[in-house]
Amino acid sequence: MDKDKMLRLMRFWMFGTFLIIFVAATLFAGAVIGTGLLILREPFYWLAMGIAAAACVATFFGYKWYLDRKA
Repeated sequence: MDKDKMLRLMRFWMFGTFLIIFVAATLFAGAVIGTGLLILREPFYWLAMGIAAAACVATFFGYKWYLDRKA
């Protein structure tokens, strides 16, 4: 498999992972706290989502670095 195809596949999986984290955290937190989608008004919720997004981006660029180094 060539490097470009592997990077596209990793980008797809990282985006999907972030979407699953976002939806699961929103629904779970809204159900447990009992506020529904009002959880979206909380700044610490957005901080957690920012950290999750940064982790996904860092994973992608780490993988890209790994592929560049491997070749």
